[in-house]
Amino acid sequence: MKKGIKILLIILGVIIILGLIFFVVDYSRVQRQEKPIFCIHNPAGTIMDGGTVEYFGLGYKVIDFNMLNGYDEIKIGSWFMKYEDFENEYNKYTEELSNTKVIVKGYNNIPSITITSDDAIAIKRILNGFTYDGELWNGIYSYEIIINDEEHFMVKQDCNAIEKGDKQADITEVELKSIEDIIENNIDEQKLLDEIPQEYPIQQAIKDGCVVISYNAVFNKSKLDSFITNTNSNNENRQSDFIRVVKYTNEGDPIITDLEYKEDYGYILTYDNTRDAFGADTKVTTYDDIPSSIYTIDLIEDNNLINIGLVLQGVIDYDSNTKEYKPLLVASYSKDSTTYDTAPSFIGEVTDVKNDILLMKSEDKKIGDAVWVSVEDTSKYMVGDRVEVFYTGMILETYPCQIYEIDVIKIDE
Repeated sequence: MKKGIKILLIILGVIIILGLIFFVVDYSRVQRQEKPIFCIHNPAGTIMDGGTVEYFGLGYKVIDFNMLNGYDEIKIGSWFMKYEDFENEYNKYTEELSNTKVIVKGYNNIPSITITSDDAIAIKRILNGFTYDGELWNGIYSYEIIINDEEHFMVKQDCNAIEKGDKQADITEVELKSIEDIIENNIDEQKLLDEIPQEYPIQQAIKDGCVVISYNAVFNKSKLDSFITNTNSNNENRQSDFIRVVKYTNEGDPIITDLEYKEDYGYILTYDNTRDAFGADTKVTTYDDIPSSIYTIDLIEDNNLINIGLVLQGVIDYDSNTKEYKPLLVASYSKDSTTYDTAPSFIGEVTDVKNDILLMKSEDKKIGDAVWVSVEDTSKYMVGDRVEVFYTGMILETYPCQIYEIDVIKIDE
């Protein structure tokens, strides 16, 4: 009996020691925002919030958050730790997400761009992570970064330094490249109209971050909502912003509308219907005299439509104005349209690989147990891989069913 108890205690001691070792290793990895290695995936599967995953270890749990709005943190705690425990932290991130705006001026002679969402937070965290205590010294200004119209930073690429006020800090090449990659990606998103190809499929427009309107859906609606919040006259902190709206005709041709708001100036509205093969008068038209003191942006219901409009803020005294101002329509969509903050997605497992096609079994019941997904390079995938597929929401009811995919992202276990 005593011998049995002794063996049991030894086994228990070994488990505790292994648990401590595993916890220390995984704790260290989580602190570096790396996935645990001594845990198993929660058998219940992935949480459908964008791809959050729970792992169980010996006496501890790891939650790898991967939410659609960009919240990407890894947490470690006891088995009693719950997804809901981090609601306050997630809400704080969401608030920061909506309130953070970065303006970049003078980057490689490209006009100013506005960066929002998680990209803006990433830049903000990098720049605020330095101690600015160094004396100013010679260097060539490459570009200026302005955060929320309050904090100004001058970047000197030639000497890897960032200037804030009358002090500066050194920055590593890795940190500098992180900032530049974010800027480059946003420059690509806000590319000039004449750089957009004549054939501009809806999948690419959604991927580029445009507010896309089809006959029955609106994609990237969160960008439109954010623009309205940022530039509406009811906002005491009315701020510069930019959106591109791409509306597809019944024939599938894109009509592109750029709308920019500049502080202390007003709105600039540009229509481009040169890609509409059935347009009666194909041209690019720009309205650059839309003063913010007279106009604001809003959503207006009109029978079965929701109009995105630049509306007059009140009655205008035309005795002191030579120009007659009228409301301007930016774009419109049906009240019955399905709206998506980004694009719909599903997670599935690859069951077969053929040429440039993946056959997948989806975890989303409305997709079904078999769906064809096109990819550019099938060599990156193999049977058993889990991937997240973003698509336009349209499903062709064949078997296997077919979709119009936007992006395919492999999920690392």
